[in-house]
Amino acid sequence: MHQQIRTVPAKSPADLAELLRVLKDRGVNLVAAGGGDVEKGGEFAFAVAHGEEADAIKALEDEGYKPRLVEVEHEVIDNRPGELHRFVARIAQQNRRRGYVIKDVSVGVPDSSGIPVQVYSEPA
Repeated sequence: MHQQIRTVPAKSPADLAELLRVLKDRGVNLVAAGGGDVEKGGEFAFAVAHGEEADAIKALEDEGYKPRLVEVEHEVIDNRPGELHRFVARIAQQNRRRGYVIKDVSVGVPDSSGIPVQVYSEPA
């Protein structure tokens, strides 16, 4: 299992660009990002390189954000038809057994090993 940082991008009013500026100014590099309704009360979800989560969280907390660290399913998928479906279908099957549903999916920066994808699930 991998970890992801999630936060509402709002101190007041919601401003995703400001949140991203905070991370940029502190030298935090995002390797995956996603979210929905991020300036309407939703969360911005992102991943950093393994072991750099504490630095990203501190940068946000220092500026008044309330990030939280969550566990996510993670896989580096091949760049070919059906790979995202295969991964998401496997997670959906696991979720049905434990009473969870997929909340959102984050996609990372492709590299020579493939495309990193994270799936965040919550209780149904």
